[in-house]
Amino acid sequence: MSRCGRLTFDSRDPRARGWERWNPVDWRHHVRLPDGRVVTVWIEVTQVRGVDVDSTIHYEFPDGTELVSSTTLRFRPEAELRSTLRDAGFTIEAIYGGWQREPIGAPDGEFLVIARR
Repeated sequence: MSRCGRLTFDSRDPRARGWERWNPVDWRHHVRLPDGRVVTVWIEVTQVRGVDVDSTIHYEFPDGTELVSSTTLRFRPEAELRSTLRDAGFTIEAIYGGWQREPIGAPDGEFLVIARR
């Protein structure tokens, strides 16, 4: 049985060094919940190890409750994305540099990948 389909995902371009713009003061923003409450959200970068970036996302609720979520993101270079997909049997249809199909290296610092198998 042959399986085929399309895989689309986004990843971050490590050359853009996006984590350097995750300053807790500058990056702080507000999210309105369906019940009307506003949650303040910010990211704190805790460690950078090559292409792996550890961070803590803070969610502060109006009543003073704070939830945190720790994560590690890998900023994989374009060549690594291409070889991993090829090794998994995918053919790359396109890789764009942003959601509006910008060329790679666009200021967004994104890779939008479209592959098929």
